[in-house]
Amino acid sequence: MIFTFVLSCKNADEIRKRVENEKPIAIAQVVKAIKPNHLGTIKKMAVTNFELALKTAILVDVRTPEEFAEGHLKDAVNINFKKRTFPDYINAISKDKPIAIYCRSGNRSGKAALIMQSLGFKNIYDLDGGFKAWNIAKKEIRKTDNNANKKLQAILKKGNLIGKTIVGKNHQINVTEFEKLIKSGNVTLVDVRKADEFASGFIDGAINVDWKNRHFSDNALKNITNDKPVAIYCRSGNRATRAMYAMAALGFTEIYNLKDGLNSWNTAKLPLKTLEVKGDIRHLDVANFNNAIKGNIGTLIDIRTPKEYEDYHIPNAIMIDYKNDNFKSEFEKLDKKTPVLIYCRSGGRSGRAMKILEEMGFKVYNLDHGIKDWKKNKMPVTGKNLHGSHGGEEGC
Repeated sequence: MIFTFVLSCKNADEIRKRVENEKPIAIAQVVKAIKPNHLGTIKKMAVTNFELALKTAILVDVRTPEEFAEGHLKDAVNINFKKRTFPDYINAISKDKPIAIYCRSGNRSGKAALIMQSLGFKNIYDLDGGFKAWNIAKKEIRKTDNNANKKLQAILKKGNLIGKTIVGKNHQINVTEFEKLIKSGNVTLVDVRKADEFASGFIDGAINVDWKNRHFSDNALKNITNDKPVAIYCRSGNRATRAMYAMAALGFTEIYNLKDGLNSWNTAKLPLKTLEVKGDIRHLDVANFNNAIKGNIGTLIDIRTPKEYEDYHIPNAIMIDYKNDNFKSEFEKLDKKTPVLIYCRSGGRSGRAMKILEEMGFKVYNLDHGIKDWKKNKMPVTGKNLHGSHGGEEGC
């Protein structure tokens, strides 16, 4: 039996504490963030089919060493699911072959399979009913340890590498190493916090791919290439740890996570950048209007009709209809110390509204060509008719 071993992430405390307590909530969140077509398959197999699958699979017993010593399947190696080292140790097994796993009754192996999915294993065979079912079927059981398991335990204990094939490298690194990696220039830097967190301050050169967004897997594949290492961070290291596992399952081969996140970056007194709004704020293009939104500069207001707003609008915008008689009175309810970010369909109404609002004492950020240009640039919208073409009263 041939193994390829790798070292992976060493301090994923949040995930591993839950794994150790047999409460793999974080792992479930990792798997949930990845679409099924990006995940490996888990096949629950009855004893007969499982036995046939062993001809081509690597066999792993995920019970405790004590259980393993009392009796195990022939050629099985032992990686204890209940130990916090389980993600590291199981990730040391080659992903080039199917992996067959079992526990006592099928409970632990089911949870282990989810972790393996999140680590990028593509073919996982799980023995339905576990060792109990195997024993009931009167299949062969060994009590003497095998050479493959002895060799594996010695390697895992020392933390050494065997073989030269690295099937994915996941690392948590300290702030000094992280800064050095960024300065090398050969890395894609990704901030996995929410958009408003990103806007409040980010590491120079970072792009924002929100871990908590339900489209994380799509956004990661769309915005991050796999042709160079990826460096990721969040606020404390928790979200980025989960994102690291998810990205491994998506096929990213080299991922570095900033240990303790921006908390460690700030402690080291390293600089952060904030989003800039460049150009004439009265005639902003899509990119700079988006920066104003992300930077929470002011209140986002859609001044189109209720019908247009219902069809589609920029997320989190409130509506105050320019054509309605209460347009000015509604704005009078707002604090004039807070700027307003306004848009209409193509810029006509917002241009006229801007003059009124400035006379009222508001600082106005105006989207120059309206939501028409926003949609053309594939920026996010929400509503009941996202592909609607309601023309409104632009130009009237």
